[in-house]
Amino acid sequence: MNFTALDFETAQGARWSICQIGLVRVENNEIVKTYSKLIKPPMNEYSRNNTMIHGINSKITENSPTFPEIWSEIKGYIENQLLVAHNAEFDLDCLIQTLSLYNLPIPKFDEDCTYKLTDLKLSELCDGLDIKIDNQHDAVKDAIACAKAYIKLMNNQKVDYSKINYVIKEHFDFSGHESLRGDLLKPDLENADKGHVFFGKKVVFTGVLDEFSREDAAQIVKKLGADINTSISKKTNFVIVGSDAGPSKLRKIDMYNAEGCNIKILNENEFKKEIKNGL
Repeated sequence: MNFTALDFETAQGARWSICQIGLVRVENNEIVKTYSKLIKPPMNEYSRNNTMIHGINSKITENSPTFPEIWSEIKGYIENQLLVAHNAEFDLDCLIQTLSLYNLPIPKFDEDCTYKLTDLKLSELCDGLDIKIDNQHDAVKDAIACAKAYIKLMNNQKVDYSKINYVIKEHFDFSGHESLRGDLLKPDLENADKGHVFFGKKVVFTGVLDEFSREDAAQIVKKLGADINTSISKKTNFVIVGSDAGPSKLRKIDMYNAEGCNIKILNENEFKKEIKNGL
């Protein structure tokens, strides 16, 4: 059984913001190579939420290589290989979005997911399979744990549910994710600058902004003549992306742009630059 286990950490809610890569190559049921690399994400920008999870920040990666600079080092472990991850939907989407961002060809690969196989968190799965895992959210250590778990699962080892210390799901903090509704969604076309980039454009917010509440940010673009929408469609012009951005919205952007739309993604710094001229 040969495969590559992988794990990515991201700098922001956007999945193209990879800041750490962990790869583990398995051949004949044995780990034969591990690979760990810090990556400088686009513009080296981080959200505080992501940094709190993995401990990586802009100072740590300011001198790190960008993703295209290391792609040749890892391509052989990905192209035409079986890729395994814990929550593969996330990690493989990170890979595809990052390759697309840098206009790099997306290679062919097969995939499998230890989360889908068990419906357990990685720490819970390791408990149930007697796998030691420490420093979770370090990419290569998570990839090693995933690789060991997949080897055991493919060799028909059963999960011992009596050994699992189940993780109690914390209450989700919805601050910054508030829904926009009512008059706030209507553009102020009478008083707005018709020459501004947001005038008459359809704008969607997703994720949490560091310097603005979602309502304050919406008030700003409303005054600039934007038509604020709550969901992404083929008519969307701009999507303002903060941390913890909705994955379904990000997938819609990719899907619609692949069909010929021109939906532009703005991170918080880019958003601030655009609104500066209209305030």
